[in-house]
Amino acid sequence: MNSINHIINSIFDLFFSPFSSIDPIYGLCAVSFLTTVIMLPIFKYTSDQEAIRKTKGRIMGHLLEVRLFKDDIRTVLSAQKNMLKYNMIYLKHMLKPLIFVMLPVAVIIIQTGLRYEYRPLAPGETAIVKVKLDNADKLTGNGGSGVLISPEGLKIETPPLRVNGGEEIYWRIRAEKNGEYDLKFRLPDKEIKKRVVVGEKLTRISPKVLEGGLINSFLYPGEPSLTGASGVEYFEVIYPHGSVALFGWKTHWLVLFFILSLVFGFLLLKPFRVSV
Repeated sequence: MNSINHIINSIFDLFFSPFSSIDPIYGLCAVSFLTTVIMLPIFKYTSDQEAIRKTKGRIMGHLLEVRLFKDDIRTVLSAQKNMLKYNMIYLKHMLKPLIFVMLPVAVIIIQTGLRYEYRPLAPGETAIVKVKLDNADKLTGNGGSGVLISPEGLKIETPPLRVNGGEEIYWRIRAEKNGEYDLKFRLPDKEIKKRVVVGEKLTRISPKVLEGGLINSFLYPGEPSLTGASGVEYFEVIYPHGSVALFGWKTHWLVLFFILSLVFGFLLLKPFRVSV
C-alpha cells in the first residue's frame, strides 16, 4: 500500500505544484474542477441515463398534477403517493453510479486534505509532538531509547512528558527556519522518522504516521506507514489548522470544495450530457 500511496502522492504533488506559492483558493478551484471532470463521466457510464430521465419526468408530471388539481383531495393524494414511489425509484437509479464515484472522489478529498487541512509551521512557531507506544516496556531508559532527535532547523524545547503509564510521550518543538525536516524517535532497536514542514507554501502535510493496515494507509497516505513490529502505534506532529478565503470569507476548505464542485457540476452537466 505504501508504494501505491507514493505514486498517488507524486501525482497530486505535481498537480498542486503550480499553486504552491499563490492564493490557496486557486488550487482548490482546480481540484474541484478536476473532481467534476472525473465524476461526471463515471456517473454517466455507470448509470441508466434513460431511466433517470423518465423517472424525473414522472416526478415532475405528478408535481404538476398536484398544482393543477389542488382542490381535488383524491387526485392530490394519489399524485403525492406516486411522487414518493418515483422518488424511491430515482434513488435506486442513483445508488449504482454513486458507488462507482465514491472511491475516486474519496482519494481526491483525502489528497486535498493533505494540503488544506493543516498549514506548515512558521519560523518561531511551536508545535506539540506525540508518540503513542504499543507497549511502554519498549522504553528502557535514556541510553538511546525513547529519545526524540531533532535536526538543525527544529529545536526541542521541553523534556519528554510521559502519561498513561508511559505509553504516550509528549514534547514541544520550535521551528527555527523554513524547510522540510525529519524528526526522529529512537527506540532501542530502531529509529522512526516523521516529516516536519516549516514555511509558507502550499504543500503536502501529514500530521500523523501510523502502523500499517489498509484503513490507516488509505486515510493517512501522506507518509509511509509504520511496520507492525515498530512498537509505535503512531507518531504525530500537531500542526495548526489551515483556512481558505473566498471574497474575504474564510472557511473550512471542505465547505468550499463541495460548493465549488457543485457549481462546476451544474455548469458541466449539459456539455457532458449527463442527467442526474
